[in-house]
Amino acid sequence: MSPLRTRFGAFADCPDTGLGLLFATFHRGRLVAAIGGIAMAVLVMFVELGLMVGILRSEAGLAGLIDGDLVIMNATRDTLHEWTRIPSVRLAQAAAVPGVRDAAPVFESGMLLRNPPDISVHRINAFGMRPQSPPLKIADPEVVRRALTRPDGVMFDSLSRDIYGPITLGRRLLLDGRPFEVAGAARIGPDLIMDGAVVISEGAWLAADPGAQPVMGVVRLQDGADLTTVRERLRQALPYDVSIMTPDEIFWREVRFTFRSAPIGIIFGVGVAAGAFIGGVICYQIMFNEVTDLRKELSTLKAMGFGNGFFRRLILEQAYLLAGAGFLVGLLGASVAYGFLASHTGLAMTLDWRAVLFVAVPAALMAHMGGLFALRHLSGFDPAELY
Repeated sequence: MSPLRTRFGAFADCPDTGLGLLFATFHRGRLVAAIGGIAMAVLVMFVELGLMVGILRSEAGLAGLIDGDLVIMNATRDTLHEWTRIPSVRLAQAAAVPGVRDAAPVFESGMLLRNPPDISVHRINAFGMRPQSPPLKIADPEVVRRALTRPDGVMFDSLSRDIYGPITLGRRLLLDGRPFEVAGAARIGPDLIMDGAVVISEGAWLAADPGAQPVMGVVRLQDGADLTTVRERLRQALPYDVSIMTPDEIFWREVRFTFRSAPIGIIFGVGVAAGAFIGGVICYQIMFNEVTDLRKELSTLKAMGFGNGFFRRLILEQAYLLAGAGFLVGLLGASVAYGFLASHTGLAMTLDWRAVLFVAVPAALMAHMGGLFALRHLSGFDPAELY
């Protein structure tokens, strides 16, 4: 009895039913190696995609923290990492526009943080804001109010990288040589430039620099006010030295700026393409070996009258099964890798359905292409070789 019938049993009498699964599991060791290779290729694609999206989200993360309807910034400011300031009077002018409830300033700059008894000093991003109406969603508003109404109160970003040492509530810190006490925890997150952040009150900021100007103003509208109408009123009331944008517009502008200023799309796009190529090669190589090992059995099926459509279904079924199993293993590995990278880099890496769908498409494509190339080799089989 032929190996095909011995291994496939009853399926040899009905090859259209489940034969791809038996074909894929004919060599168990080769099956494990194939799934592992495809899983590694899928993992590479997930990690490359996750790093790219994590960088973009981290660079534009401040836009997602804005707690308002509109933002007033300097017209020459191209990115959130530029601290080009606006005159404070612009916020007073904006607050006087019909439909505006308030316009809250946001101060931002770099400070030198020292965490006693550690003698080292590290640069950290610092924000200043009004405690009563925080313009950024960094924590519960009541927590922000209690922490920043203290004269020496500071909120430390709990998502900051570990270079600042252990910082807990009640810890005494020095910011530009001034003593502060950690009175609350914020959630802001680092980016490629800054490793962490602190938040102090507007009063503490102006006490150190009475002439300080904000980097932006967060505008909140009155209930029922139309955003488009109020935005047009602001444009008419304010000089051309400021721009007026929504938080969503700022987010996507930051994403586009990051793509333009650094070849992130090319770097990580090549990584995703390389992972798909490697997976396709693995699919092809595994199925090529399977087809070669079962040359006589498959030639017999051709001699029995099975046509190209049957063999196409057989090969592609095996390819999809291998790709599906490898994708699931790679997805599991990606969930572990994302957690590890997020905790060690501080990047905003999340494994959501969009990332899964984005990787699933090239994974299916690489399986399909690998199967088609293996099918070309099968077309060269000649039943006459059996005799």
